[in-house]
Amino acid sequence: MKTVVIAIVIACACVMSGFAPVNSLAQERVRIGVPLFPTVSFPVFIAHEKGFFERNGLKAEIIRINSEPTTYQALISGDIDATSGAPTGLVQANIQGVPVVSLGSWDNLVSYTMATREKIDDLSQLRGKKVGINRLGGKSSLILRVMLEDAGLNTSKDITLLQLGGSQERLAALMRGGIDAAPVDFVFEPKMKQLGFHLVTAKKTAFMNGPITVTAAQLKANRGKWLKFVKAYLEATHYMTTNREGSMDVLKKIIQTDERETLDHGYEQMRARATVDLIAPEPAIENLVRMMTYLDKRAATVDRSKLVDYSILKELAATRPLPVKK
Repeated sequence: MKTVVIAIVIACACVMSGFAPVNSLAQERVRIGVPLFPTVSFPVFIAHEKGFFERNGLKAEIIRINSEPTTYQALISGDIDATSGAPTGLVQANIQGVPVVSLGSWDNLVSYTMATREKIDDLSQLRGKKVGINRLGGKSSLILRVMLEDAGLNTSKDITLLQLGGSQERLAALMRGGIDAAPVDFVFEPKMKQLGFHLVTAKKTAFMNGPITVTAAQLKANRGKWLKFVKAYLEATHYMTTNREGSMDVLKKIIQTDERETLDHGYEQMRARATVDLIAPEPAIENLVRMMTYLDKRAATVDRSKLVDYSILKELAATRPLPVKK
């Protein structure tokens, strides 16, 4: 199994060599799995590019992986040391008897906005409409279900979900009228407006979107390394919320666009969303668990206290003040 996982990771992961630190002498290596579209892991890239990992004695290797199941296979087998921005496996692994924990989460809101062909004021007005998703059971469809149920809709009866594939396929379906609405990442809100679509300005649903996850065994065996990691991550999150231009430089690299409106909007949204002390609110954890019960009813009984370990954050808070967003 480990050989298969290594092959999968090599095939679908891209090591971010452009973010390599200059001096790696006497540094501990840490390999971090992030999603292919990695805005949910933004502090990792800030810490890498701006030297926070290096200054805390870590040599970081960022690996983009195309699915959360593959990410967690790699984490559990030891092919990567941590994940960032991959929440679903945190619950799934624990209900399958594999202890993994979140050391903190910087982003604790749903990252999707609903784009529609016709202007509506509330998600409840999607009743009877066709909504495009990637695939049933995928992360976006599960988060969408939480959003729509909060708006009073039953996703099995009140709307029609169509499996269309990725964002390009959903956009094409929206443009030709094959669907009435589709979830899009908040970073692309300006682009959707430019294309003439409407965005539903609904309240942001709490959701543990950006956890740092490690195995409980890794945390116990090498606590010193994870203390360095969390310290660097805290510093990077604070930098992200206080240094606009430096953060924009990194954002431009990871989403590979020069469109100023998209960059400005993406940065301001992430800054506003940031939980700088990394302590996920209870509703964000509850909505993650709720989402996973759609796939596996056992998730409802998972011990919430086993999903997070904030002992390092508490240790750091005892020796120095935690950052505050300005």
